[in-house]
Order: sequence, then C-alpha cells, then structure tokens
Amino acid sequence: MKTLFSFLSFSFLIGITSQITLNVSDFANSGDTVRISQSSGIGMDFASTGANYTWDFSSLSATSQYLKQYNPIGFASLLVFGTYGPIAPTNYRASYFNPTNDLPLDQLSQFLPVSLSDLNQYSKRMTDSITSLGYSISVNGQGVPFKSDTIETKYKLPLQYNDYHYSRGYTYIDLNPVIDFKIKQYRQRTTNVDGWGVIITPKGSFQALRLRHDIAEIDSVYQTFFGAGQWFGTPPIQRTEYEWFTNGEKEWILKATETNGMVNQVEYQEDYLGLDASLIESTLDVSFGPNPVRETLLLDCNSPLFLVEIFDGVGRKVLTMNLNNVLNCDIDLNSLNTGTYRIMLSGAHGIKEFPLVKF
Repeated sequence: MKTLFSFLSFSFLIGITSQITLNVSDFANSGDTVRISQSSGIGMDFASTGANYTWDFSSLSATSQYLKQYNPIGFASLLVFGTYGPIAPTNYRASYFNPTNDLPLDQLSQFLPVSLSDLNQYSKRMTDSITSLGYSISVNGQGVPFKSDTIETKYKLPLQYNDYHYSRGYTYIDLNPVIDFKIKQYRQRTTNVDGWGVIITPKGSFQALRLRHDIAEIDSVYQTFFGAGQWFGTPPIQRTEYEWFTNGEKEWILKATETNGMVNQVEYQEDYLGLDASLIESTLDVSFGPNPVRETLLLDCNSPLFLVEIFDGVGRKVLTMNLNNVLNCDIDLNSLNTGTYRIMLSGAHGIKEFPLVKF
C-alpha cells in the first residue's frame, strides 16, 4: 500500500509540471468575455523563459481594468455583416470581432472632415488556426468593412513547446469617395513557443505555455487635407509580445508588450476588482494645439505640469522637457521629423497621453 501511495503521489507531481497543449477550445469564441487588468510591470523580468520554468508575477498590481468582449458578427452593420458574415467567402467568415487600436486612426481621425470611430478587428476561429481577416471603421456613423488582402495567422494550432510559425498580413484601407484618405498596413509575425511550466499571477497559479511573437509593421498613410496629396510613412513598428496561455481560460493569462527592449504594456486576467480597488484615475485636464503641428505646440493645463515626453511610433523617446510646475508653455518641435507621435504629460493631478501629428 505504501508503495502504491508513493507511486500515485509521484504521478500527481509529474502531472502538475507536465507540458500542456493548446487547442482551439482554449481560445475565445463569439459571445465570450474576459476581465483584463492592466499594470506597468516595472522592474519585472518578462523575457526569461525555458522548459519547466516558473514565472512569478504575483506582485502585479492593477492600475485599470476592462472587459474584453468577443462580439458576434450579428452585432455589426449590414455592410460589415455582408463582408464577414455567413454569406461571405469561407475564408472571410469571421467568428467574432473586437475593438482594436492596431491602425493609427487615433492620431489622424481628429483632423479629417469626417468622423471616424469604432475601429474593430475581425477574427476567424478554426480547429487549426486563429486568423485576422480585416477591420471595420465607423465613417460618419456607418460601419465600413476593409478586408485584409493577405490574411494573417495569429495562432497556428495545436500549439506545443518548441512550435514555430511565420505569417504576414496586408490590409489596404481607402475611404474614397467620402474622403481622399488611404492607409496601407503590412505586418510580419514570427511566433515561437519558447517555454512551459507554471505561471503565478494575482489570479492564481496555472500550468502554461509561453509564446513569443516578434512583430514588424509598416504603415503608410495617404492624405490630401494638408496640401497636395501624398503618401507618408509612420515610424516602423518593431515589438515583441510575450503571452502565457493555459487550458480553458479563453485568452492569455498574461501578456507583456515590449518595444525597443522596454516593456510598455502588461495585461493579465483577473477577477472584477470593483470601485473599492483604488484604481488610479487621472484628473489632469489639458488642452494643446495646433495638432497637427509644424513648429510649435502650445500647452494649457488646469493644474501644474512638471514633465513633457514625446515618443515615436515604436516607443522611442524623442523629446523630454522638464517643466517647473507651470500651467502653460510652448514646445519647439522643429527637431522632429514628419510623422505620428505620442505626447505624455505629467502633472500634479496625474498623467495624460495624446496622439500628435508633425508635418
């Protein structure tokens, strides 16, 4: 009996640390929801990995939360439903859609003579893969679809330790005849399953596979609302996404995004925290302009500002300006090249971040 007990105990421990396999049932489907917390992850090591590895991220603390929803195609507009719904070609029949910020519309839409909003990405869930089919954009309140000419494979299934795959995607968005505005998006994705073991998060401990996605993206924008029509390229995007998956949780347990060697976004699954979670809410109220700007940006704030930082499209800090707790100031941008940027303002009442266009 003692020998049998020892054997069963050993078998149980082996099961705890065994490698898992990810199948389509481990990924979300239409109608699912996942609660996501966001954190800075400052000082944590997200890159290290290996076989039978333990990743301890139990000390993460949320600064915000959101509910990730996998919306049924029936919730889309008629045009979108016809493009991605059940009457679409088989390879474009989407399983669900999610809001996304994959395209630089937030930097540009506020300057267009039309209203652009609600950028959504459409995905197809299949036994052997999860693919990205394209986007839709609400133009003056009407959802307009834009299929990807080359469909990107986000996950090649099933997934096991040491698996590898490469995929690319190409999407062309043309808002004619409403406005002469076009976007080309070209992405290359390399995915390696480079670790297995146990991940510990504020939600608990899970057997996990670790996926590393290396993504290279080039976006080009054509516009005629700032002088003669021309194409201009936004800064190339080079980023690495680290994801930890377990069985039966619909989405990654944790995801860290790294740009130029610096982790700038950490998200992880967590139970609803509620209003008593003391999530940080900025009360910084700032106006600035002109935007787009050619030379000088003017800032006006309701509370003292002490720092201005500007980042390019791949997350590199290209300008820093220390302020002496002022309410307004001028920022000389002549040293910046034409393109899209993010400006981050830090003040006594919090931090705010905005898109910025230099031309």
